[in-house]
Amino acid sequence: MNDAQQVPDPNAKVKRPGQVRAAAALAMGGTVKPVLLASLGLVAVLGAVGYVFAKVDFKAGSPALNFPLPTSDSSPTQAMSKSSPAQRLLQTDIDGQTPEGQLILAYQHLARGDEAQAFSTAEQLVKRQPDFALAQLLHGDLLLARSGLAGAAALGPEATASAANGAAAAAAAGSIEGLRAEAKLRLAALVERPPQNALPRQLLNLSPAVRHAVVVDTSHARLYLFENGSDGLKLLRDSYVSIGKLGTGKLQEGDQRTPLGIYHVGVRRDEAAARYGAAALPLNYPSEYDRLLGRGGSSIWLHGERAGNYARGPQSTDGCIVLSNDEMRALADVVAARETPVVIVENIDWVDRKLAVKSPLDTGFERAYQAWQQARLSQDATSLRGFYETGLERGSDSAAARLDANLAHMAKQELPVQSLERLSLLPWPDQPSVKIVTYRELSPNGGAPKLKRQYWREKDGHWTIFFDGLVS
Repeated sequence: MNDAQQVPDPNAKVKRPGQVRAAAALAMGGTVKPVLLASLGLVAVLGAVGYVFAKVDFKAGSPALNFPLPTSDSSPTQAMSKSSPAQRLLQTDIDGQTPEGQLILAYQHLARGDEAQAFSTAEQLVKRQPDFALAQLLHGDLLLARSGLAGAAALGPEATASAANGAAAAAAAGSIEGLRAEAKLRLAALVERPPQNALPRQLLNLSPAVRHAVVVDTSHARLYLFENGSDGLKLLRDSYVSIGKLGTGKLQEGDQRTPLGIYHVGVRRDEAAARYGAAALPLNYPSEYDRLLGRGGSSIWLHGERAGNYARGPQSTDGCIVLSNDEMRALADVVAARETPVVIVENIDWVDRKLAVKSPLDTGFERAYQAWQQARLSQDATSLRGFYETGLERGSDSAAARLDANLAHMAKQELPVQSLERLSLLPWPDQPSVKIVTYRELSPNGGAPKLKRQYWREKDGHWTIFFDGLVS
């Protein structure tokens, strides 16, 4: 959670766009010379030939791509059915209302060979969002391209600071390499859209009672927010995110890694805006399964960006998942505390949503859960004891001493429940023998329903509970 960033020197003198542009005495009047925009490593426009060279690392084994622009003879159907990443970039409708959308629009104009429009879009973006370091770098590169100079990465530090307006912002967000990686991931998210009618596998059997769900794909630096309605889950929005400096697989305090697993958001925190941006949502890391495996650490949050930065490099936090403030605000405004699951995986396994209906349930688990539910409703203390692992020390209901007391009351029919509503059942990523159940318990004696969570695991074909307690 303590995601420290370098603070720009307030006394540093950085030339503004007008100054840099005026200094480019050999401006090409809107025509881009055939130079590689090396600081981004993504796009170079060869306007005279009408071809685009793109180098995009999709972290999926894709090599560098050389491709022609689609010709006017290509039919829309053929173009979409056999589209390359470049064609998808050219054909996709972009939401230019967001800073990221405006950035991608600039790339799209570059891919079409329209440098003048790309420059205009980038210029508008840096005026609108001056703390967006990647936008500043693109704008500076376009200025350099107009002057006939090489890209920022090929220049010395003084030339880079002078040409790329916002060098202080770039320093605050990370190195040029970090900005390169950010650009690649943002573009990859555009051309590698989730398949139509597809859902992450972990959400296939999510109950309609869960209004929203969040899935984070760490290898693609992308967060997906889903909304649950009468027609099932639909993708509401997706956002670029930053994760731990040392990647994923958190094991202990201070290891600068982001955990992988299933978590739930806590109560929104807005009081630390100077440090955590527009909003912050704590996650329940370490979960009870993490504790069982001996994993430690604390204070893993979803939160916004501090003042002075619009975004940061893809691996630049101390373990938290960080979004831009506008994206974080949009997320925090809709998700329900304590009920919204957050699935964090290295790669999302997208599957056809039809499987949400046809996907077979884990019959062994379902039998065990239904038997537990019936035993709890009937206060069958003898049967209930067999579901709980012995020697448990955590959990308001499953700690050994508390469990013994509750079972003693049930044996006398003193702890009745009116209903048990299962809200969600989520398998732990890559570990189907561990399942997390969130449910509501309603007492016939009145009062507010209790929100509870269970952790189940299978051992030798037998499902048992190693945590069952109130959600705080």
